[in-house]
Amino acid sequence: MLKNRSFYIVLLTIGICCIGISIIFNDAMMKPVVGSLLGIGAGLIGMSLANLVMKQLELNNPALEKQSQIDFHDERNTMIRNRAKAKAGDITQWLIMAIAYITILISAPLWVTLAVVIVFLIYHFIGIYLINKYQKEM
Repeated sequence: MLKNRSFYIVLLTIGICCIGISIIFNDAMMKPVVGSLLGIGAGLIGMSLANLVMKQLELNNPALEKQSQIDFHDERNTMIRNRAKAKAGDITQWLIMAIAYITILISAPLWVTLAVVIVFLIYHFIGIYLINKYQKEM
């Protein structure tokens, strides 16, 4: 729908490479990097395969592709997606603050708590910026 097949094939290849590198460098010293590469690789492979399957289904069934395009650009569905994103953002805001309190309770280093609080503040600054931007546009 939004990307062509070659994009997802490249992402699939990158995911396989990430998993391959994580297997090669499976060392106790590199444990965090190996875990990150494994997670990124698995995520890229799953996303790419799902999108490639959808592309194949749309290729075999043009009516399905046309209907999915209509559904994606439908004003009601756009409003539903935006409302869901806003609600997810509200929930995420409270989860970030919960993580900040948990880091305080478990006596995590101060920089960890400050990093979480900074993420919370960035979230709100971005929200204020976007509200002002959209008010000027509309």
